[in-house]
Amino acid sequence: MILLENITKRYADGQRQLTVLDGLCLKVNEGDFIAVTGESGAGKTTLLDILGTLLPADEGRYLIRGEEVVAGGGKGLSDSICRLRNKEIGFVCQDHRLLPQFTVMQNVLLPTLADKKASTEEEQHRALTLLQLMGIMPLRDSRVTQLSGGEQARVAICRALINQPAILLADEPTGQLDAANAQAVARLFQQVNSQLHTTIIMATHSATMAGVAHKTYKLANGVLTE
Repeated sequence: MILLENITKRYADGQRQLTVLDGLCLKVNEGDFIAVTGESGAGKTTLLDILGTLLPADEGRYLIRGEEVVAGGGKGLSDSICRLRNKEIGFVCQDHRLLPQFTVMQNVLLPTLADKKASTEEEQHRALTLLQLMGIMPLRDSRVTQLSGGEQARVAICRALINQPAILLADEPTGQLDAANAQAVARLFQQVNSQLHTTIIMATHSATMAGVAHKTYKLANGVLTE
C-alpha cells in the first residue's frame, strides 16, 4: 500500500542544515498496524507529516498503491494531493484538535464538509456507527469541552475515520492520557485495525501502544530499524 524510497528531509538550523530523515525507506502492506518509536526530536512527526502529504520530502519517492504521491524536492502540494489526503488518510493528533464550539457529532462530521455545505445521510449514519463502535453514542450532542480526555480521544478517532480512509496516521495519540485511558485507546486502535481493516501507522513513546502494533520500528539517526 505504501512505499517510501530514500526519503530525506532537512531543516535549516542557523547556518547549517539539519538532516532529520536520511534516506529512509519503509514498506507498508494493506492492513498493517505499525508503531514508530524514538526519542523526542528523532523525526517521528516529520515522517507522519510526509506520509500525510502535509510536507514534501527533499529527496526520495512516496508511493501509494504504486502511484507516486509526492516526489522529493516538491515545492508545494497540488489540489489532487489535497483530495487524496481527505479521501485516503485520517489523522489522530496528540492534542486531538477538536473544535470546542461544536458538538461531538459536528466534530466527527467536519471532514465530510471539505467540498460541500452539508453532510449526506450516509455520512451521518456512518458517524453514528463510529460513535457506537467507540462507545460514545450517548455523548453525540455534547460539547467536546464537557468530555474527559479519553472521551475526546475517541471523538478524534471517529473524526479520523469518517471518510473511510485506507490509512490512519496517529501522532502520540495517548500522550495526554492516563494509563487507564491509554490502554482503552490501545484496544480501540486494535479494534479499528481488525474490524475496519484500516492500515495504521502510529508514532508513540508508549510501550502500551507499541505493544498492540503488529510491527515496531525505531527511528534514530534519520532511518528506521526493526
